[in-house]
Amino acid sequence: MVFSAFPAFSAVSKGLSVASPDRKRVKMHPLIITALYPPAVGGAASHFGMVVPELVERDDIEKLTVLTEQMPGQPREWSEGKLRVLRYLPTRISLPQRPWLIHAVTYVLTQAWFAAHLPTLVQRWGVDLVHFHTRYGGRLFYSALRRSGVPVIADLHDKMTDPLQLVGVASQMLCCGEGVWRFALEGGFPTERLALIPIPFDPPSAPLPDQVTAMRRRYGIGDKRYLLFVGDITYNKGVYDLLDAYRRWRVGHAEVQLVLVGTNREGERFLTQVEAESGVTYLGRIPHGDVLRLMRGAGMVVLPSRSEGLPRVMLEAVALGTKVICPPGIPEFDEHLFSYVLPRVDVDGIYEMLDKVWESGNLPSYPFSEHRLNQVVGRLAKAYGEAVKVKKG
Repeated sequence: MVFSAFPAFSAVSKGLSVASPDRKRVKMHPLIITALYPPAVGGAASHFGMVVPELVERDDIEKLTVLTEQMPGQPREWSEGKLRVLRYLPTRISLPQRPWLIHAVTYVLTQAWFAAHLPTLVQRWGVDLVHFHTRYGGRLFYSALRRSGVPVIADLHDKMTDPLQLVGVASQMLCCGEGVWRFALEGGFPTERLALIPIPFDPPSAPLPDQVTAMRRRYGIGDKRYLLFVGDITYNKGVYDLLDAYRRWRVGHAEVQLVLVGTNREGERFLTQVEAESGVTYLGRIPHGDVLRLMRGAGMVVLPSRSEGLPRVMLEAVALGTKVICPPGIPEFDEHLFSYVLPRVDVDGIYEMLDKVWESGNLPSYPFSEHRLNQVVGRLAKAYGEAVKVKKG
């Protein structure tokens, strides 16, 4: 099957062979390793929060185990039906802020945990394959994956991991978008072991006007017009370039605020700059439902990121009928949202796009059908099945 957004590539050329419909399915017990899993928030939590419930409903999934970080208020072990959630991993990536010392200590603890426990856990629970989000990396982790003795599938959602490091670790790499697929290929990962599986996405229902009004009042925005940034507060997300560009742009748009939402990974440096800027409000990390209501009320949602795979926040904004400014280097956006894509991530590029999109009377559109949950999960299960069949011979 060929996805219309990627006309040059078929499922076979992307690393997924197509099984005949009457072929007997292999029963599988996958282990998914992700730092973020509901009720945690973030892109990975949203992704696996959609995928896992759909996977456990499949006949070819005998059991499914999720290994994730410890979280206050959540049990260390939880199970229901075929699903088991193990919150064994040290709390690290889900921390709101990570001073360098805590960052270093939790990295060592996490690597040590994987080295000491992961192979044993795989054998103890009868796991058939490991599917891990590439936010986890490191020499000891990769070694533990190899020692587990089961097929390993890497799930790449951004351009922050060196694909070459995973060649000897993962039997297959899943790429959430065409840009990530090209990044992995150019980084040295073998073509025949790459699989393009879009992120699942169900367009959210548009909030009612009174819900939007309530959110604006709750967060002190009132009736003011505003631009909205949603994402982790980091250099790679382009927040400092956005602040500088907004300062210039506000000279001619003094009535428009800039509102930023997300976990502050930059600490005092970011907070100090925000406090010094007129018209800028930082709300911190807020519930996803509140984010959607703020998106609906925004004049634009801006994400000037340097390292995105296929950002869900842009899809959500478009689905809600809000203008967007998208990061560059994402082929899907180049094809379907070309009028809203940054030419480059710098102050001048953002400034130019703020003017262009703000004055435009058009609204963006995107073919969300390519991200239907059942299609995505079907392709993921097929990748699992191919990996397990190769192992079982």
